[in-house]
Amino acid sequence: MYNSETKQNTDQKNEIIISKLPNVKRITILILFLLMASVETFSQNYQQSAGFRLGAASGLTYRRFLAQDISGELMLLTQNHGKVLAFVVQKHKPALLFDDLDVTFIYGAGAHIGVADRFRIHNDNYDYEYNHRHYTTLQLGLDAFASFEYQVPRYPVTVSLECKPYFELFDDHLFGIHMPVIAFGARYTF
Repeated sequence: MYNSETKQNTDQKNEIIISKLPNVKRITILILFLLMASVETFSQNYQQSAGFRLGAASGLTYRRFLAQDISGELMLLTQNHGKVLAFVVQKHKPALLFDDLDVTFIYGAGAHIGVADRFRIHNDNYDYEYNHRHYTTLQLGLDAFASFEYQVPRYPVTVSLECKPYFELFDDHLFGIHMPVIAFGARYTF
């Protein structure tokens, strides 16, 4: 009798505490619980992938998993009027967008190096050769990465919506910050 009364009192106190929480806090607690529960069962169905991205900073990509939820991605891209080779280390987490979709949220950071073609014009009309000149500059900088990736069922293909803003060290465009750099990606997994 004492145990059942104590349990009923405890249950009533818990209901009162939960009912007093605002809806936002309830939803936040529920989301945190679901995220913690889903991380334990998450794993990728592939070890490597190769593909392309179209949009800003288009190019070819190759990804290899370094651990269960950590990957390294090598990208050969055209960005900022040049060609760059970027390497990004990424963390993979399941995304709770829809119940039936196998969507993964991927985020990470890295660096890039490459060359760019520039064109300089001076306002001196006397020497056209000097005032209109092409030259090549070094591109060196830091990259961020965020993506939602969907693995197509029964096919070794993933599609993704990616954002890869970057910071260019030798650029005068907004202190070298380029964002947002949005692209659509497709990869063959193996």
